[in-house]
Amino acid sequence: MKIHDRYILTSFFRNLFIGLLAFTLIYITVDINEEIDNFIDHDATLEHISSYYLFKIPWIIVLILPVSILLSTVFSLGKLSRANELTAFIASGTPLIRVAMPIIVSSFVISLLSLAFGEYVVPLANRRSERIMLVEIEKKKQKDATTYRRNLHYQGEEGRVYYADVFDPKLNVLIKVIVQEYRGASLFRRIDAKKAFWDGAKWVFLDGAIREFTDEGESITTFKRLPMDSLPERPNDLAKESIEPEEMNFRELTDYIDKIKRGGGPVDKYLVDLYFKFSFPFTNLIFAVIGIALSSAKRKPSMATGFGMTLLISFTYYGVLRIGQALGHSGVIQPALGAWIGNIIFITIGGILLFKANR
Repeated sequence: MKIHDRYILTSFFRNLFIGLLAFTLIYITVDINEEIDNFIDHDATLEHISSYYLFKIPWIIVLILPVSILLSTVFSLGKLSRANELTAFIASGTPLIRVAMPIIVSSFVISLLSLAFGEYVVPLANRRSERIMLVEIEKKKQKDATTYRRNLHYQGEEGRVYYADVFDPKLNVLIKVIVQEYRGASLFRRIDAKKAFWDGAKWVFLDGAIREFTDEGESITTFKRLPMDSLPERPNDLAKESIEPEEMNFRELTDYIDKIKRGGGPVDKYLVDLYFKFSFPFTNLIFAVIGIALSSAKRKPSMATGFGMTLLISFTYYGVLRIGQALGHSGVIQPALGAWIGNIIFITIGGILLFKANR
């Protein structure tokens, strides 16, 4: 590694650390202001609040890391540009890309580390922070455990899938319930009922029909009352807290999507979230490329201008990102495109700007 590479990397990582620290404190401060009434209403202790945000930090870091890299790149190379050191490098025959190569390589490595961090650390930390908020601060026994759950979807054992318009965990009652049973990928039985209740030992279905599917065709048997002691799922299973995509790692979310597919449910939303887990970490590299191009502009940006450009680009990117996710969730565009559209647009912009700057 050459001396100027070490010089650039030292400045880059110093600014990156400062950016991460500053943006983390800003995020936590804003979030505390939004949650302060909730904390006061539930008499939250300082220990609980501190623990909640301690486990929230991994997710915050992954979220703000691209912004911090963009800011660090603009500040580090902007300083060289204002001191005419960047001009001297280029005049001596060193291309801009070679000068910025330490930042590009570092950002790529950071993207890979962010991907691994988001896979192994963030989901566990998010689950812990959510539990602290719900159980230790808000004093809830279990999320949604004592209230009606609408549009219930539960993946049971042996390829069994439950759907219900309403589930009452207090009375252990399902309204407009469907149970689908699969052998491999093939549906072999479906139970439809207006109502089902747990009698203490088994599920009892009321006013419905059993549809059985064989190679010869379909047979339908109606019933008024159907005890089903062969179903192993209990009300406590159906009342279990659902886990958000942010709290799942790649493998867990993939398995969850496969379960929904087997049950015939919509998966576009979860596919977008799955692809997003892979696409978002590489925003770090994209923002580094954009920062390099902006720092080498003929008009040398001041620190205030660099900070303003960082915020403008970041807000624009996150806006495009959310639009892409929304379109993907709704099925307007393919889930993969919904997750990657922000990266595609901004890497194109960054590549064009860097090409012009390197000429």
